[in-house]
Amino acid sequence: MAVSHAARRPVDADVLCIRDELYARLDPITDAAVAGIRAGVPFYATDAVISDELLRTTVHDNLRFVVDALTEPAFDTAPAATTGRTRAELDVPLASVMHAYRIGMHRLWSEVSVIAERHPELSKRSLLWSAQHIWEAQDVFVDAMADAHRERTTEQALDDAAERAALAEYLLQGRIPTDQSLWEIAAMLHIPTTGPYLAVAAAASEIGRQPLPGIADRLRALDVYSAWRLLPDQQIGIVHAPTAATRGQVIDLFRRVATGRVGVSAPFSELRDTPHGLTFARRELVGPGTGVSVFDGSVLGTAAMAAPETTVDLARSVLQGLYRLPADDCGPLMETFRAWVAHDGNVKDVAAELYVHPNTVRHRLRRVEQLTGKAVGSPRELAELCLAFEVDARIGVMPDRGAGAPSSHRR
Repeated sequence: MAVSHAARRPVDADVLCIRDELYARLDPITDAAVAGIRAGVPFYATDAVISDELLRTTVHDNLRFVVDALTEPAFDTAPAATTGRTRAELDVPLASVMHAYRIGMHRLWSEVSVIAERHPELSKRSLLWSAQHIWEAQDVFVDAMADAHRERTTEQALDDAAERAALAEYLLQGRIPTDQSLWEIAAMLHIPTTGPYLAVAAAASEIGRQPLPGIADRLRALDVYSAWRLLPDQQIGIVHAPTAATRGQVIDLFRRVATGRVGVSAPFSELRDTPHGLTFARRELVGPGTGVSVFDGSVLGTAAMAAPETTVDLARSVLQGLYRLPADDCGPLMETFRAWVAHDGNVKDVAAELYVHPNTVRHRLRRVEQLTGKAVGSPRELAELCLAFEVDARIGVMPDRGAGAPSSHRR
């Protein structure tokens, strides 16, 4: 881009002298600037990223265009923009590039001071005018470089985010490209290749809006690695959670930042099980309850959710007698049965938890047996009852209820 000087006066012989002296000394000025950059900017301390040839060429070209600004009514900022873009592509921090610019410009100005001492006949006015336009050129060049660096950095960030999102989806859905292994994708996503992991599905309240905003950065603050993919109606992810303490921190974080329902799988150890874990995380979204729902990985829970098309019909057939009761009758019966299972059939413990007499517990269990046709003393029939109650709790499919029908869902 060509930039014009706003207010130029006719170039006099003194300014031409300064320009020509700078041209004549441009190579040693460049060498001194390169040495100063290598010594003064840590990122440029070695040629591991920016070679000596590339650094010298860039410094020389940029300094030459600044010198050109002394006599040209307009000068091209393309070299500065090119520097900004190429340094961004090499992951050179903007602060380091700007520091290098300052070193080069200070070296050029030092040379102007030497020229002034060598030529005392130069007018003060010409020297001041030259200084003004050298620093004006530097400002314009730095602005052009910084704008190009930021623009390219933004482009790269968007490209990287899109690539990471696509790779995360491959991993979560189990659709691995033929030229990449599961572990290669995990490495590109910075996900450790040894578990345990958690699969996560969060429901979006609005299409395209993150229900777990900024979650990757928040997890990194906990030293937890993760990868995420935003879908129109969900945000799905995999989280590396190697310890129970880490998993507790992760769940607590979800509870603090989630804007909607979140389902979390049970821990799994192998990356190849990620799609399976995501299936259970997603199914936690459709059951009763709010907030964060964590699948416990139990046999009953797995059986209840693995084939909901089948287990829902089972629950309805077993529990239909309970479903027909008014809420005030149904609720205590279902609550008592769940407590009885949780306490391994200990009636006294159930009575203590529910603040009722043990005989009340026994009476309610008999009522459950009568209404379901299943005996709690029969292992097979008890298993059917337990599975039906698990389906009711996790999926919430109480059918064909009237306005006064009960809601038995308890998490």
